[in-house]
Amino acid sequence: MQALREIEEKLTKWVSAHLTEAFPQVFLVEARLRVHGPQPEVCLRVDTDKGITLDECVKIHLFLRGKMEGLEWLPENFGLSVSSPGIGSPLRLRRQYVQNIGRMLAVRTKSGTLRGRLLNVTEEGIQLRHSQRSRFIPWNEIHTARVELPNSRRPIRSKSR
Repeated sequence: MQALREIEEKLTKWVSAHLTEAFPQVFLVEARLRVHGPQPEVCLRVDTDKGITLDECVKIHLFLRGKMEGLEWLPENFGLSVSSPGIGSPLRLRRQYVQNIGRMLAVRTKSGTLRGRLLNVTEEGIQLRHSQRSRFIPWNEIHTARVELPNSRRPIRSKSR
């Protein structure tokens, strides 16, 4: 398990550096190495501040696939998938919060789950309009946050797990 985490950390650094070089507007949200099937798979979630298109994901896939084949620290015959995080995925980076200002969020904190409209993002935390009041939530109190569709009681959960 530790070896897998080390490979994922190395993969995150490697992919981030190559994305910055070739696609400066794109940022890496998550890099995972899945080894549960017959063939290991590198799963990358990428985004931009304005959202990412399928065409951009395909270009990134083709660019990275060619560069990854010679890496000795990756398993042989691995698959590669490049996609956007999707609306039901948890927000992992502060940059994603900024992208979602004005949207409804379900934010799980130490004291429970709050649902409200994301008003602002600062270095210290987020401002959420919850129950007709504005509430500041510091970063260290946020366990997870997901975008919700309007009039939805529960956040949409990704089926990719």
